[in-house]
Amino acid sequence: MPGLNFARRPFRNERPVFLVAAAALAAALVLLFLNIRLYAGYQRSVAGTTRQIEELSRRRSRTAADIQEAKSALENFRVSSLAAQSQGLIRIVAERHFSWITFLARLERVLPPEVRVTRLTPQFDGRQVRVSMGLIGRDAESVVRTVAALAGDPAFSAIDLKSEQTPEQGVPEGRTFDVEASYSEEAPPEKTR
Repeated sequence: MPGLNFARRPFRNERPVFLVAAAALAAALVLLFLNIRLYAGYQRSVAGTTRQIEELSRRRSRTAADIQEAKSALENFRVSSLAAQSQGLIRIVAERHFSWITFLARLERVLPPEVRVTRLTPQFDGRQVRVSMGLIGRDAESVVRTVAALAGDPAFSAIDLKSEQTPEQGVPEGRTFDVEASYSEEAPPEKTR
């Protein structure tokens, strides 16, 4: 076998190739490490961004629900406010529609002749009017006749004797008494006696 003589020419120096290959391998390892580190950082930042997006989505959903609830409350408030205003308007219309002349004429026909009116206070509730009356009569029979006369008229209902004072209690004119009654203008007129 022929002997290998490494000292002979053509001598090949392969060390620079190995050095370049080692340097390239080292650079590749460094770049691989940096890429892995960059990828891990990116994943961490994406995970944080994903959490932020999820949190913002939850907040948006909560805000949308709060907005809807506020709109609903506002609509309910508007409806209740409109209802209150409409009740006030209904009361004003009832007050304007109320005929004092008809009421006083009917009251004059109903009350006994010895009874005088000292005070009238109406309270309007739709078509029904609740009237508080301060009256003066001669004696106890005046009170009884007044309540009976009001009860006998179809325009008056729910008659309630609230108070009564006698001449002994410091009323020199006679017997004063307060009566409350519901009055309806829609009742048929009283038949003449």
